[in-house]
Amino acid sequence: MNIKIAIPLFGKKISPRFDLSPELWIITVENGEVVHQEKISMTNFNLFQRIKHLNLNGVNKVICGGIHDFGLDQLRNMGIDVFHNTTGEADVALDVFLKGRLEPGSQCEKIEGRFRTQKRCEQEQKKY
Repeated sequence: MNIKIAIPLFGKKISPRFDLSPELWIITVENGEVVHQEKISMTNFNLFQRIKHLNLNGVNKVICGGIHDFGLDQLRNMGIDVFHNTTGEADVALDVFLKGRLEPGSQCEKIEGRFRTQKRCEQEQKKY
């Protein structure tokens, strides 16, 4: 199965805002393996241009931080799955996605070599 994933970036992290990210990382995955990736400047793109760019490039998954309801609805109406409110390192988010463990609201950081969602972090903190 071929998948095109877009991750709005702020440096090496997932941008906290979809509509204001300076860069977009587009990753093409075939049969579970990354076969192509590129980074595109988004500094002069407004929300509508960003959404149109994703659609024209065949993106079908977006991993992002905060996104307005309008943008989220537009992407979903185009058949694009959105993993929103995701924070942390973009490369970790991609790895977790490829393992099938990413969910909206995930906190993607390397903690003792593991990935944990925010919900799991809160549950684990209660144990101590």
